[in-house]
Amino acid sequence: MEERRDFEEKEVEVREGLSEPLEVGSAPSQSSPKTAESRFRGDGKRNISALIIALAFVSAIVGGVVATYLVPYMYGSSPAAVFGGGSGISGNGATEIIAVDKGAVSPVTAVAKKLRPSIVNINVRQSIEEPFHPDVVSGAGSGVIYREDGYILTNNHVVSGAKDIFVTVGTDEIKGTLVGADRETDLAVIKIKRKGLPAAEFGSTKDLQVGEIAVAIGSPFGFEHTVTSGIISALNRTVSIPDSRGNEVTTYTDLIQTDAPINPGNSGGALSDAKGRVIGINTLIISSSGVTEGVGFAIPSETVRNVADQLIEKGKASHPYMGIQGSNIDDVLVDTSELAVSNGAIVLDVLKGTPAEKAGLKKNDVITAIDGEKIETMDELLVLIRQKKVGDKIELTYYRGKDKKTVELTLVEKPKR
Repeated sequence: MEERRDFEEKEVEVREGLSEPLEVGSAPSQSSPKTAESRFRGDGKRNISALIIALAFVSAIVGGVVATYLVPYMYGSSPAAVFGGGSGISGNGATEIIAVDKGAVSPVTAVAKKLRPSIVNINVRQSIEEPFHPDVVSGAGSGVIYREDGYILTNNHVVSGAKDIFVTVGTDEIKGTLVGADRETDLAVIKIKRKGLPAAEFGSTKDLQVGEIAVAIGSPFGFEHTVTSGIISALNRTVSIPDSRGNEVTTYTDLIQTDAPINPGNSGGALSDAKGRVIGINTLIISSSGVTEGVGFAIPSETVRNVADQLIEKGKASHPYMGIQGSNIDDVLVDTSELAVSNGAIVLDVLKGTPAEKAGLKKNDVITAIDGEKIETMDELLVLIRQKKVGDKIELTYYRGKDKKTVELTLVEKPKR
């Protein structure tokens, strides 16, 4: 019985020894003899540590195998596709993993590199016809090199009333002359005595889609070659702006809307697509603070090129004209019960001696189509008219009360204001 009790006591000591923590960094002294009990307890600790390390190693191997072979198959791919440079995860609706070229640059960086040499800064001196006012003040804007032989595009409002115009190309400031300006589209062309200029490449807006990248380059607040980016927010916008005295309203049609930051000084600069092609000339912003609020507008490239070529060729741009003032039905107090349609451009006034008067149009007529193309607003009518040329014949479809009518008229040159 005494021997059995002694063995049980030793067994308890062994179990207690297994629960003690390992003391890291301390080694037993060689001069201290070990008892059989202490050697047994030390061996137990080492065995447990070895077992834990072995289990961890095996778990790592198993996890690696699962990640390498099983996960790709769960998503319809293979390990070779993932690790061989292919499209990792594929299949219907699955995410595609694409390797990134370390040497690639962002689209905005590529656009800036391509287009910045074609963007210029414009400074003007304007005469002020007011008493007790300094004779000359300075203004600033942006421009785009249109042709290599010195023709520069900008906005009409940038150079309007300018006494002197100076164009900064690179580090050179060159005096320019005004070739022609067009108030209807807010475009102007300047000529400088310089050849071999890096003319910008112009793109088309016909296939432009909302959401595409848009890059603006200009001189906001005089900071030359400033690059900002955003997207195309909307297309075919119409914006009406009263003059400074509120006497006349100018309506701009078919504008490109963008949230790329545009500020004072960006006027006349470029709006580019992702390939560095000019798709518009920045012209105005709508803001409650006077600076960008993410609603900017650019004149589309097709209009820009058409007007610029006319200004270079003959010093002015022609605009077709039919001779009415109108609005949307919803914007006018009119007895709609007497109308057969609820959408269209309602005639508010017919000007004397114009094609509209000669064709017999009258107040409260509602125009619903031009050459068979349906229109629902006055803005749409303006867009279609401005796509025509002086001398073109058009067929108008309109309603007078309940009666549907058609008439043909010939567009004439819009008189100067």
